[in-house]
Amino acid sequence: MWKPTRANRILMVVEALLLVALLWVLAINRTDWIIRFGIRQADLLILLCRIGWAVLAVGLNLLLLVPRLRTRRQCTLDAARINFAPDRALDPEELRAELTRFQAERPQLKEMLQQGLDQLDNIARKKQKMAELLERNDVTLLGQASAALADAEQTLCRKLALVLNRALLCDPKEENARRREAVYAEHARTMQVFLNENEDVLNRCETLLTETVRYVEEKKAGREGIDLQVMTDVIRSLANDGIRMPNP
Repeated sequence: MWKPTRANRILMVVEALLLVALLWVLAINRTDWIIRFGIRQADLLILLCRIGWAVLAVGLNLLLLVPRLRTRRQCTLDAARINFAPDRALDPEELRAELTRFQAERPQLKEMLQQGLDQLDNIARKKQKMAELLERNDVTLLGQASAALADAEQTLCRKLALVLNRALLCDPKEENARRREAVYAEHARTMQVFLNENEDVLNRCETLLTETVRYVEEKKAGREGIDLQVMTDVIRSLANDGIRMPNP
């Protein structure tokens, strides 16, 4: 059964009042007004009543409908912004902007969204460190390690896109407090799973940087037969990482 929202109820009341006012304007007896006010003044007053009703009707409808249209348009834009496309690279800066915007719109998720922002900052710093290693050392395998960090960044971005999708469903304008909290709890659990998986990715990236430096040190020391098993395993795991959906 359809139940009108508060905004719909206000709109219906305003439209009903405008209809009553229109009927009153149309029911004005010109003859009576001429007797009371005279011909010129009666015609002027009737014209002003009609103009006043028109202005009031347009103004009130704009006042009530424009914010609703703007909200609907914003919801459409929100859905378009969060575009999880596995076949294309995601831009970390776009995700950063979305996480920041959602922090303002959904304060109850601010801490979790901040964790996502921190993760983007973390992987950016690790990529910068790897770039400096590449500049300082012309050693094989560093290119593969750098590519693995780029893959790791995309993994973080894909999971943060899923976090944003879940955040979108946590509607702060939901009037039913019990339903609002239940929806929040359900999606917050899944969001935390994705964020925890990102923490695991960052831990492996830290291991990769450590093993990369160790590899450079061993190579510079002229030692052959370096054990690269840990480094290559981490590179392989980061390159092949994907989305692991949490159990319901």
